[in-house]
Amino acid sequence: MELDHSNLLNEFEDFGLTPNLKVLIKCSELLRKYDITADTLVNHWIGFAATKLNNEAPSLENLVAFENDLSKELSAKTKIKSEPLSESPVIHNITTINQLAEDDELLVGYGTPARKSSVGAKRTSGLEGTPQNKRLAGLGQAYPVHSPSVFSPSTPGTSSKFSTRNNSGEIVAKYPADAVLDWTRPNERWQPKIQLHGTAETKLTTKYNYMFSRMRDKFDMLEEQINVIGDLIKGKLGIEEFESNNVLKSDAFQTIGRICCDATSGSRLNTASLLLEGTRMISSGQSVPLDVSQLKEFSFFPGQVVAVEGSNPTGKKMVVTSVTTPPINPVFKTDVSLEGPLNVMVACGPFTLSDDLEFAPLVEFIQQINTILPHLVIIMGPFLDVKNKKVESGELDHTYQEQFEIVMKELQTKISNHVQVCVIPSWRDVHYRAVYPTPPFQQENKLPNFHFFSDPCVLNVEGVFIALTSTDILFHLSKEEISVAPPGSDRMGRLVSHLFSQQSFYPLNPPAEEMSVDMEHADDYCKLTFTPHLLLVPSDLRFFIKNVNGCVVINSERAVKGISGGTYSRLQITGEGSSVQVKAEVVRI
Repeated sequence: MELDHSNLLNEFEDFGLTPNLKVLIKCSELLRKYDITADTLVNHWIGFAATKLNNEAPSLENLVAFENDLSKELSAKTKIKSEPLSESPVIHNITTINQLAEDDELLVGYGTPARKSSVGAKRTSGLEGTPQNKRLAGLGQAYPVHSPSVFSPSTPGTSSKFSTRNNSGEIVAKYPADAVLDWTRPNERWQPKIQLHGTAETKLTTKYNYMFSRMRDKFDMLEEQINVIGDLIKGKLGIEEFESNNVLKSDAFQTIGRICCDATSGSRLNTASLLLEGTRMISSGQSVPLDVSQLKEFSFFPGQVVAVEGSNPTGKKMVVTSVTTPPINPVFKTDVSLEGPLNVMVACGPFTLSDDLEFAPLVEFIQQINTILPHLVIIMGPFLDVKNKKVESGELDHTYQEQFEIVMKELQTKISNHVQVCVIPSWRDVHYRAVYPTPPFQQENKLPNFHFFSDPCVLNVEGVFIALTSTDILFHLSKEEISVAPPGSDRMGRLVSHLFSQQSFYPLNPPAEEMSVDMEHADDYCKLTFTPHLLLVPSDLRFFIKNVNGCVVINSERAVKGISGGTYSRLQITGEGSSVQVKAEVVRI
């Protein structure tokens, strides 16, 4: 019983929930009644709370309705299972919840509700520009176009709740666990050199018609992706060629392809809807269903390139006996030329509470920057969030661009010029381009210590390679991935390892419904062909710092969480020769 309580509490805490003892006892009863794991129950709860309860926390009252939904869900799943899976692994499948609402509704349930703040800025007016209107329409609501004169001065939001918080400055995660960080900056004059690694951003900064790729061009890019990764897997397996996936063959053989979902078996990926889409040269572009009942461990998501070994005794379904993922490249070897410890602060938007545009958390973060005076600050969008309630309703006194300029002016005038600042956009910035990869912000009068880069990007800071993206790929993957893994396995580490093995900042295909991924530019700017020293992947999932394949990965969550302050991260990087060490902590704003 105590073990059940502990497992349940750990699973709930992964999503920022801390139910009381009575709720845990009731959940333990459900585990025994339906013979499911703590992970499965919590995954069901997250989907149920998002779609039926407006992301309420679990309580004895709403667990009654949850049990009815759980019973129906489990009985529906048993009808479509072809063969039982091994009893020892735990099935992780957040995506087989049939009644999931729109992606936006899940955000709060994963630990990051809405946001608020206070830069004393005013609001914007109507919906300007076609891309912005499309984004708002994509949220499933209709937004009338207003003129500025329609609005009276904006009413204050819940900034008072933010100002009365009592946990500001609390360190909630450390790496290593015994790390002690000294934030004194002995060399005031040293400024680290920041360079963009990889393809120059000229193609992104010039005007182009995004999302205009031809279907044939998209196919060619996906085909090339399978071929490139397939060559890596050949070397890993020590084989010369792969065989066609649909050949009738009772003996075991190896084939390559891309994981897809059979839409006739459900809208999301599950064990009954798994397809392997082969290449044109090897499998004539045909897809074959996969029977994974013999696998004790697996992890699949749409768009993943894998090699599978198995037989196809009927020519219509492949019985899989093993799966091979691409090898992960080692951490990039480089000459590090730091003149001492490199102090870094990282924060990801939104920077204002969900029901105001006062930007109080941003003001707080700027104060922390000027107090510590790190060498480098990385600030990732959204700055003017498309999901902000004031933006959604059009309660603004400025245009989107004017409101954004107010925020940028606040940053450039208030942050000390001794600090190098990197600004990263987000597709959620309502004033900007709703496309991924997102071009860097174009600022005419930027200060010398401000640098504007695209999302995603890889920065070379004196030989230290920092890969980062403001897009929540971990959250998107967590909703689409299905896996069987041993109890106690590291789910977050596994999601991150997908980025390294698939060599992409965004390997999910098709992408999340809210995303607009331009395939042509993603092929140039979203590749992650080596393992960096540091990977920054802020997410709505619970914060963490961990070492994955030799890379220090940090999810600092967001600067705003609901109607209260969120978290940001502080890092200290040291290095000599080709060796890099990172100490880090996640701190409440």
